[in-house]
Amino acid sequence: MSGSVQGSRLALRASIDCFRYHADGPVVLSDIDLEFQAGELVVVAGPSGSGKSTLALALAGLVPRRIGGHLNGRVTLQAGQGAPVDLAGLELYEAAQHVGITFQNPEYQLIQYQVAAEVAFGPENLGLPHDEVVRRVHASLAAVHAGDLAELAVGSLSGGQKQRVAIAAALAMSPPILILDEPTSDLDPVGTEQVLGILRELSHERGHGVILVEHKLDEAVRYADRVILITGGRVAVDDHPRRAFTPTARWHAAGVRPPELVTLAELVPEAFTEGVALTVEEAAQALVDAGIRLAADKRVPVPAAAPPAGGLEGPREAARAAAPAMEARGLSVSYKQKRALADVSLRVAEGEWVALIGANGSGKTTLGAALMGFATPDSGTATCFGEPVQFGRIPKQADRLGYLFQNVDDMLFNSSVAAELEFTAHHHVPAGRDAPAAAEVASLIGLAGQAAAHPYNLSGGERQRLGLGALLTRAPRGLILDEPTTGLDEVHAEALFDLLARVRTALGSLTCLLITHDMRLVARFADRVVALRDGQVVLDTTPPRAFARTELLERCGVRPPPIAALHSRLDHGADEVAVHPGELVSLLDRNYRRELHAALS
Repeated sequence: MSGSVQGSRLALRASIDCFRYHADGPVVLSDIDLEFQAGELVVVAGPSGSGKSTLALALAGLVPRRIGGHLNGRVTLQAGQGAPVDLAGLELYEAAQHVGITFQNPEYQLIQYQVAAEVAFGPENLGLPHDEVVRRVHASLAAVHAGDLAELAVGSLSGGQKQRVAIAAALAMSPPILILDEPTSDLDPVGTEQVLGILRELSHERGHGVILVEHKLDEAVRYADRVILITGGRVAVDDHPRRAFTPTARWHAAGVRPPELVTLAELVPEAFTEGVALTVEEAAQALVDAGIRLAADKRVPVPAAAPPAGGLEGPREAARAAAPAMEARGLSVSYKQKRALADVSLRVAEGEWVALIGANGSGKTTLGAALMGFATPDSGTATCFGEPVQFGRIPKQADRLGYLFQNVDDMLFNSSVAAELEFTAHHHVPAGRDAPAAAEVASLIGLAGQAAAHPYNLSGGERQRLGLGALLTRAPRGLILDEPTTGLDEVHAEALFDLLARVRTALGSLTCLLITHDMRLVARFADRVVALRDGQVVLDTTPPRAFARTELLERCGVRPPPIAALHSRLDHGADEVAVHPGELVSLLDRNYRRELHAALS
């Protein structure tokens, strides 16, 4: 750990003709022929259910021996001229010394009370001398910039801190290859960048091979040496990130949105003749070099009722005029003497879609929980569609308000899709008027043909839709959605919200409080953005105005989506910014260079 990984000519090879979890089940992986080198960072992308996570398990030697399945092929690790090592044939502790793996949810692999004990667990079980265990603990925590966490309780850490500890625990086994399955899915944008920067350092400075399964392509591609697209269990793309995304048609066909800057390059090809930009800085320079600038007479359309620019901006006038669906007044909440909310007031009007953003631990989930009645405040009041929230008595709000948990598996407990959707009617759970039939909801959420399926046999996206469907059977007038797109690719995430938009249209009105780290989702669907910092509201405005406040957002653990950040870079003083590639293109003066040349000639 003190220097680069030994064996710079090390290679992990996967030659998999076919893999099934069950002998008569569907093929999950096929025709896989991949090689990964020490010192490179490879991003593996693909739609939900494409086989990415199964590939990660296979590369770590966990299938078929540790996780059942039928594998035709093998995964080997070869160092220099030595004989290749078949990972599937090794004991778990042996494989972990060659290839480390961390899972999407670090909670599933953190088992010790204290951070140092967690990182020491693997080396101690190898029977290493005490001094060597201590050295590995310190070196591994230092490698992920978490040395100050060593004495803390694991349960007291934020999501980003837990992810760093999970990576450190894997590194303590000193593997030359490290696999990470969506390590940033629960992290705020700043935390995401920090983890990705650490992975880049591990690969390029310390010599580890890093294989990163990731949906956040906008953030990840700038760090990658290669990008692999998996679709239908096969490799569709394996190339350098500057070439991997073109043509974008094959990514769209696979159900994966390419990065925003790639889409911009397609819309303004004359500025990107040298290839797509991977960073906002590169994109800005390419536009400048091509003589393309923002037109002086064009502005981002501003909603008629948008609030004035400023620091803590008030809600829109239209929202003030409408009846409140959810309202908090002076809410303060503490957990074990730690303040989570400090005198927070928030008003969400009927029919509004409000995005609640901020860093991990800023109080977003606590505020949502208080509005639903899960969290009892130290002081302050809350109302739900005009009636006081009865804290600790959730059914009193459940006929008007539904709450989708961050981990949807926590709310699925029946043995079939039909049973989940019929629970409300069969058990007299409070529901709003004109509650739809289970079959109607099943059709709406796209699960009409899977009534008998067990929820845990569904894909992640299908389980998210089922959890939402279970709420819709109560005909709620409002929803609180806590990170509803965790683990979903962008296409499935947008499909989930397109579904909600259809529900909104069908019902005539639907109020939504969205707790999220997904800024592209905010840009597309939110009417209003509210940012929290240290348990207090520090920003309340429209998305175009919110994303123009880059310095304030940075202090909130948030970064704007790439197009918004690019607009801010091109016009640093803008009060509002474009939030979609097409919107920015409409604001560009693409005739500027031609007109300048004509004037000079």
